Amino acid sequence: MIGRVTSTKMQKTAVVLIERVARHPIYKKTFKRSKKYLVDDPIGVKDGDLVEIIKIAPISKNKHWRIAKVVGKNLSEIAKEKLKVAAEEIIAEVMPEKPEESVGQSVSESAGQIKTDAAETPTKTTKKIKVKKQKEVK
Repeated sequence: MIGRVTSTKMQKTAVVLIERVARHPIYKKTFKRSKKYLVDDPIGVKDGDLVEIIKIAPISKNKHWRIAKVVGKNLSEIAKEKLKVAAEEIIAEVMPEKPEESVGQSVSESAGQIKTDAAETPTKTTKKIKVKKQKEVK
């Protein structure tokens, strides 16, 4: 049987959820049935892994199954890794580590233009002084 690991909180034991599709005998509607099994875990699986389990002699009162092999890994971990790689690529495109020389020159030139423009335009304090002088003259 193949199922998904839901818990690994116990030592050398995992809880595996097995889902199957059943059909109602009268209404012919399909629905899901699920059951959780306590499984011996000699491999050391993680939550969310897809595993194949086999029936063995009883190990304890509720533990009669063993993990034979891991069929698939946790999908959420794989998705997070893919998103992380994609994000790093996008960040590398937007913010390159070594700035290009032509970009650096144009930035410094535009900064110089801003400084000269600021020097030409009077500030608020100089306007106030001019207004006060005009009032005193009158």
